[in-house]
Amino acid sequence: MTDIRTDSTELRSELVDRVHKFGPVFADGVAEGERERRLPDTTVRAIDQSQLGMIWTAKAYGGLEADVRTMSEVAKALSHYCPSTSWVVNNINGSNLLAAKFPQAARDEVFGDNPGAKLASIFAAAGTAVRTDGGYLLSGTWPYGTGILHDDWAILVARELSADGEPVGGLSVLVPVADLTIEDTWHTVGMRATGSHTAVLRDAFVPEHRVIPGEVQRGRENATDAGLPPLFRTAAIAAMAVVCASVVLGAGQAARAFVVEKAPTRGIAPTKYTSQTDSRTFVSSLGRTALSIDAAEMHVSRAATALDEAAYGAVSLPDSELLRIRGDVGQAVSLVTTALDELLWAHGAGSFAESSPLQQYWRDANTAARHAMLNVHVGHELYGGSFFGMEPIVPSL
Repeated sequence: MTDIRTDSTELRSELVDRVHKFGPVFADGVAEGERERRLPDTTVRAIDQSQLGMIWTAKAYGGLEADVRTMSEVAKALSHYCPSTSWVVNNINGSNLLAAKFPQAARDEVFGDNPGAKLASIFAAAGTAVRTDGGYLLSGTWPYGTGILHDDWAILVARELSADGEPVGGLSVLVPVADLTIEDTWHTVGMRATGSHTAVLRDAFVPEHRVIPGEVQRGRENATDAGLPPLFRTAAIAAMAVVCASVVLGAGQAARAFVVEKAPTRGIAPTKYTSQTDSRTFVSSLGRTALSIDAAEMHVSRAATALDEAAYGAVSLPDSELLRIRGDVGQAVSLVTTALDELLWAHGAGSFAESSPLQQYWRDANTAARHAMLNVHVGHELYGGSFFGMEPIVPSL
């Protein structure tokens, strides 16, 4: 157990170093990503060369098989250079983790000849599947396919219908991106470079080995399977939520660092202060804001630690812990978005110049924070309800 954790710590440090090594490439791609509403090819090549899309891929297929804390630290570091890149890398790894629930035949098909395979996952149950000989006929329109322009495979959610059109149950379906039609629908003020367009299929055949019931995809029965590596004992949905929050947190930390760096050489209009650091109001406000970002990091860290400790120990987290994790991630992004507003007040009107990274962090973090997994109000209700044994209001934790 100690060796596994030591190896994880060393890998974590190495991967964060890789982020910084390729950081200039990610940063140089921001303007093009904003303009084209997709990651530049140079950014995608850097993701592949650094193996950042293989963090949650099984070692059996040549992946890195790291823990939640490692993925969280990578996401935070990436956000300093490009939050959109961080969000795409997060989605690739989360989707690769979800793919572990499919039968080995499907995993071999995805990763066997391509250890660096990149997956997308779209949770909206926007498709239908009808059983046919050897598999299913799948149709649907799935919005918000993060990174779909650069991915090899996609995990889609569909409702199984009988031949008479009656609902049977939910399915998780694995399809090659090459089979999809991608509709250009991603027009947003933030996270523009994620290229989260809409995927469309019409009566496409999917073999049975690439279809599993939704309850299997969401299930946590593997949590206590000591025969599995720790990563694949991890509660996958909760882990993805933690890493989503880490992307937002990283943007907040990057914004704070920028404001601190520039403060000594910026005045405060229309006052006589020629340096923001001479103002006790500025310094005090910055301290309060910095503590809010620190608090957000504590929430994210607590959630990541709980998931990793359970995975290393091969124990199942109780629902009360998973509900708290949803509260943690919602609270974290709420703290960060408020802190970003305060940082832009502190830095001044120049924050909104197109050349300023502050407006980029502000737009991207606020967009990402509205992801369904991070909804602060839902998180509060889930955590609050846990004290009274209330039934969770979401289908999966």
